[in-house]
Order: sequence, then structure tokens, then C-alpha cells
Amino acid sequence: MNRTSTRLAALLVFVGLTVLMTWPQARHMGNRVPDSDDPLLSIWRIAWIAHILPVDPLQLMNGNIFYPEPRTLAFTDAALLQGVVAAPMIWAGVSPVIAYNLLVLGSIALSGWTMSLYAYHLTNSAAAALLSGIVFAFVPYRFDHLHHLELQATLFLPLALLWVDRALESGTRRDVFLAAAAVVAQVYCGIYYAVFLVTALAIAVPLRWGGLSPDKRRGIATSGLAAALILLLLVSPYLTTYLLNRNSLGDRDSSDVQAYSATLGNYLATPSENLVHGGWSGPLGQNERRLFPGAVAMALAGIGLFGFERRRGTLVVTGLVGFVISLGVNTPLYSGLQSLLFIYHGLRSPARASILTFLSVAGLVALGWSRVEPALKRRATMAAGAVALALLTEYATPQARWFAAGSPVPEVYRWLAVQPPSVVLELPLTTSDRLDVVPDSVYMFRSIEHWQPLLNGYSGFFPQSYLELTDRIRTFPDEGSIAYLKERQVDLVIIHGDRLNPDAFGTMTAALMTRPDFKVESQFGLRRPDVVFRLRR
Repeated sequence: MNRTSTRLAALLVFVGLTVLMTWPQARHMGNRVPDSDDPLLSIWRIAWIAHILPVDPLQLMNGNIFYPEPRTLAFTDAALLQGVVAAPMIWAGVSPVIAYNLLVLGSIALSGWTMSLYAYHLTNSAAAALLSGIVFAFVPYRFDHLHHLELQATLFLPLALLWVDRALESGTRRDVFLAAAAVVAQVYCGIYYAVFLVTALAIAVPLRWGGLSPDKRRGIATSGLAAALILLLLVSPYLTTYLLNRNSLGDRDSSDVQAYSATLGNYLATPSENLVHGGWSGPLGQNERRLFPGAVAMALAGIGLFGFERRRGTLVVTGLVGFVISLGVNTPLYSGLQSLLFIYHGLRSPARASILTFLSVAGLVALGWSRVEPALKRRATMAAGAVALALLTEYATPQARWFAAGSPVPEVYRWLAVQPPSVVLELPLTTSDRLDVVPDSVYMFRSIEHWQPLLNGYSGFFPQSYLELTDRIRTFPDEGSIAYLKERQVDLVIIHGDRLNPDAFGTMTAALMTRPDFKVESQFGLRRPDVVFRLRR
């Protein structure tokens, strides 16, 4: 086969492996997602992007949640590139749930494939490339974050290292610009990983600079400066949105950063659902901190560390940088990073930098296999297949809980879709001390049916106006809470009977029906109905 056919075949292999490793999700693309708030947030993100781009693209970052806050799409990682990819599918009539699942599984498959391209560049071995791609695509960390769309979008990390290597070796403008393009693409896929990548490259590239000839240095420096300027021009409008939000939202809470800073023990932890290691290693980690790369991968990576070669040096430095950052506040170096780079003040989970460590381990697996392969001679293909099977077995992690995202749309939301623009509040609401129990993710998800402005919302940040809302309506429906809703320009209040106990629902709706400033607009269902009240200001 020619080079293009070989690459296409490799891509198909990783698509098949992704379907296998996430099975039976491929059977339920339109009706379920992992049981977490974050998939609902991601479905809302991509649906909002598809909705607003043809209507009013200047309002792209102003999502319909947390009314009247601006730039709400940037209260979390906006995942703009994924949204732009999904938009044509949604315009063509594909369900946002299907589009979301295609993005998640596609991101995993493409990450394994691009890792294999980088590994082939390192080793010129198809078997080494396959094993490397398997490690990067299916390391247990992936399954711990299966509910995070932006954290599966890692395909540009190996491409960035691939093109940086080529740029340093060839000195050509094309490779320099391709490396910059990979960084730009990673920014628009997920800011976390882009920040970690740039940090690693800022250390790894200078370490290789001394080995270049003066002519090559001059050529790379000239091209690199032009590429850096273009990169800044392309990402500045996007990052400026986050800077503006930082002024109003502030930095991440230090207790969150502490909770999501890894420890050495976390690098032995997998999700408890992992079939091989979950029983013993599950208790060693916690949310965001299950970082075991796998025993087979570590053994091959150890072999790959032997000897010195400049490409290997870049790989090792990248992995070490990711490891150190992942420790967060558990190392004094992190406070230095925060002092030097203000963007680190907006990152809640340093442990996510471990993705660079997995990238390094995957590359070292390829180098390790390339050292073992010649000794195996005719048995090399069979041995590579056995190692691939061992890796896949070790990484197998079934999902335990699912959310029925494809359930019929409640009638109240279809009704909202044909109403004139109205500011909506849905109840019940959480309280500011229980932001871990937030029904708003479902309200936000269902808003893709109507796009009315909501006071409700769920995201990486909760703005002060939302926290104030949760406190001011604790006593709803008393005079003070109702006066507050009038100040917030609320038009419609929806009481969800299925989310309240019968006594609370009956008391609340009965109280509202006696008030002249509330009018029952509509009711949906009989036993525990959704009741819509219009608030007359």
C-alpha cells in the first residue's frame, strides 16, 4: 500500500478500536450520554454554536444561560472547534446528542491515529505506531473523563510535537507554520491542554536549540517569529473573552486547585470500573486524579528510555513538564508558574496536565518497541498483536451510569419554543452551598429546544448573579424573593412538579395562584405537572 492508504487503514483501525473500547455507546449514539452534568453542558455548547452562527455570529459567546450575564459560553472551555465541526451536522438535521457522541468517539479515534503518525515519525515502525496510538487513545484517564468533550480532543498534541520535530530537523517554513497551526487548533479545542502544551514547548524547544546549525537557527527564528505573530492574532480575540470574564469571575478557588492537584499515588489509580486494576487501584485516586498509564505501557516506556536521541529528549521533557504541572500545589514550582503566567490562575485542575505525561509514555512505548522488534524477527508481528491485546485488556473500563439524553422532549419546552422572547426561571433551584447538586444542567440542556434566555445555568464558573439568585429565592414565594425576580426582569417561572415533593409543590403553586402579579400561563401533565406562571412586573 502507498503512504496515504496506509494512513487511512490506520485511521480505520483506531475507529474500530474506539467503538470496541467504548461499547455499547455506538449502539446508543442518539439516546444516551454518561450520567454527569458535563455532557449536557457540552451538548448545549455545540447546539448553541450551531444555533447562533447563522443568526447572529457576533453573539457567539453570549449564550442564553445566566441571564443577563455576557460571555457565558466562556464560563467554561467553549470548545469552539468542536462546535464548528458539529454545526453542519446539526444544520442537516442530526440530533445534537448524536453530534456530541460522534465528537467524543471521533476525538478518541483521531487522537490514537495522530499519535501513531508521530510514533511512526519517531521509529519508522508500523507496529510501534499502533501500540503507541493504543496507549494514548485508551489510557484509563480517557475513561475517567469520558464525560468531558474538550478533554478528549487531544489529536493536536502529538501533531504539534511531530511538526516541532520536523521544523527543528528541516528548518522549513512549512513545518514551523504547521506546528503553530497545531497549537492554534488546540486552543480552540481546549484551552487547558493548549496552556500545558505551550508551557512544555517553551522548555523543550530551547533545549534542542543548541544542537542546530547557525543557518538553521536563523531560518527557524525568522519563520517562528512570523508564525508566532499569526498565532497570537488568531487566538487573541478568543482569549480576550476569557480575560474579560476573569475580571468579573475572579480566579479559581484555592480549595478547588488543591483538590485537583495530583499526588504520586494518583499515578497508580484507575477508575474503579477498570476491569483489571479497578479493584486495587480505584481507592488510590479520586475525581480528576486517576492517572495510571498501565503496567504494560510503563514496561515498554522504560525500555524506550534507554539511549539518547534528540527526539527522545523532547518527548521526555514534555512528559516531565506535564508530570510536574499535574502535581499542582503539591509542588512549589506551581506557585512560580502562577506568578509567571497569569492564565494558570484560571485553571482549576492541574492534574489534567498529566495528558502530556501520557503523550510522553505513548511515544516512549513506540521507542521501546522499536528496540525490541528487531530481536523478535519473524515473531515480531505476532508479538505486537499480543502486546496490543494486553494493552486493550488492561485499559478496558466499562461505563457504569448513563443519562437518557434521547428521552422525549417535555411538552413545556415545546411550548416555550413558540413563545415570544421571555426571560425564564425554572424551579426548583439549588443553593449556593450545594453547587454539586445542580438541576440547571438539565434545564440548560432542554433550552436547546427553545433558546429563551434563562436565569438558570451550569458551567465551569457560577457568576455572582447566579449565587445571589440562589440565596435570594430560598424563601420563595415570599414578598422579598418575588420583588427580586421582578428586578431580574423575569417573565416566566416554571415549577417542575416532578422535582419537588408533593407537599412543597402544592404549597408553592397554591401560594402563587392567590397573587395578582402571578398568572397561570399553562400546565403540562396531571400527576406532577410542569406549571408555567407569568410574572407581571
